[in-house]
This record gives sequence, structure tokens and C-alpha cells, in this order.
Amino acid sequence: MRRMIGSNRKTSSGGRPRRRARPAWLAPVARWSAVVVVLTGVGGAVGWAIETGQVGAIWSTTVDGANRIAADAGLAVDDVLVTGRQETDPLVLLDVVGVERGTSILSLDLDAIRERVNALPWVKTARVERHLPDTLFIALTERRPMALWQRHGKLALVDEDGVVISDRKLGRFGALPIIIGEGAPERARDTIAMLASEPDLLTRVRALTWIGDRRWTVRLDDLQGGGIDVQLPENGAAAAWTQLGTMERDHGVLKRDVMIVDLRIPNQLIVRVTPAAAERATAPGKNT
Repeated sequence: MRRMIGSNRKTSSGGRPRRRARPAWLAPVARWSAVVVVLTGVGGAVGWAIETGQVGAIWSTTVDGANRIAADAGLAVDDVLVTGRQETDPLVLLDVVGVERGTSILSLDLDAIRERVNALPWVKTARVERHLPDTLFIALTERRPMALWQRHGKLALVDEDGVVISDRKLGRFGALPIIIGEGAPERARDTIAMLASEPDLLTRVRALTWIGDRRWTVRLDDLQGGGIDVQLPENGAAAAWTQLGTMERDHGVLKRDVMIVDLRIPNQLIVRVTPAAAERATAPGKNT
């Protein structure tokens, strides 16, 4: 007699075969198999819809069903992981992402999410990825504040590319230099880097004004709490700035009641002092 497969299984007291426990590894396989079946069904439905001319309605219904099955199979958003966030408000970011927990992770439009995140003021670039089975991953590169741009009597924070970040809550950025003039933000990065070649002078820089769309005037602090205007040339600004640093180290030219230092003529340094200093220098009996 031919033995029937499975006929020798142990039975319970009731005489019915005892069901074997499902192996732990089988659950994720079953979930993924369900998703594969659904996606295969989507392909078939699309083919039938093309033949019958009902592409839009059938596609929408089929995709919605596929997303529900994928979510039920464990491919649903359970976490949004963000890296690189320092200044971006987390609540605003999540609102812009617009993904609710439990949403099918396969249904997310990553390009649309990335565009919305990139539109946030502090975000320079964003990378958005699915990390299956349940995590939406967002990597931010935020803008680096460079200066405060004074325009029409108001200040705005700008980054190294001259992009306006914000015009609100600027108090904590008060140590940044102020730049003035149309077109100043786009040109300030290279100039500020040039000013850093003389660190002692850089610590005294209060503002930079873009003059006539061709050159800079740099405002420095003076010892009396006022300011000294350093007029840089249109060409050779770096060499002129180095010359001023050397003259300050060797002769202390900025410690003599100076108002203006004109460096626009190559290899020359023209100084204009305050009226009080000029009067003292020309008063009778004074050693000039």
C-alpha cells in the first residue's frame, strides 16, 4: 500500500492533526511576497486598462490598493530620520515633509518632498531617501551665515552665496560684519576671505560698503568707539589691505585719531585725521 504523505503526523487528543508553528523567517518572506504579487497585479491591470481606455481610473484604484497592501505588509512609514539639522525648526520641517505615520513608504514622492524641504530658508540642499522597511531619511546641508545685509534701513542675514536666510531674530548674529549696497551679498565672500589675511584688522571690521559697483570701503572700530573708513582700490585690494596691516604693526597708523585711510592709489597711504586732531596739530606752540 502506498503511504500518504503526512499520514504519520502526530495528532491531538481530538484526533485532528496538530498544526506546525510557522518559522520566524517566513513572516517577512510572506510580506514581501504579498507586495510582489500586488506589483505584478498592477502591471496586469495597466495592460488591461490600456486596452479598454480606462487608464486613469484603473491606475489610481490599483495603486491605492497596492499601497494599502504594502503598508499592511510592514512597508509603512514609522520614523522620519533627519541629519544635519541645526537651525531648521523641526516642527516646520515635519510639516513641510507632510508624511503621516502609517503611510505606505512606497507611495512617497521623494522628489516632491525634496523640493519642499529645499524651499525652507535655512536649507541649502536636501537628500531624501527611503530606508526600507519603515524609515524616511532626510540629510540636510544648511546655509552658513556670513554677514548682515543692510538694505533700505533693515538688516537681513545672508549666507556665503549671498542668499537671504532671514530678517527675523538676528540678535545672536550681531558679531557678523554688516555689508551695505546693492550687489554686496554676492561679492562679500571673497572680500571677507581677503580681510582674514590680516587677523588683527579683521577683528576690528564692523561693516563693508560696496561703492559704485566697483570697490569696497571697510569700516573699522577705532579706540574712541567711533569708526575709521578704509577706502580700498578697485584693483589690488588684497595688496592694499596687506600694506595697511604692515603699517599698523610697524607704525600704529590707526591709533592717531584717524577718520579715513585712502588706499586707492597704488603704494600710497593717505590719512585724514579728525578735526580735533587737525586743530591740535596746527595750534601755535604745538610740536607738529
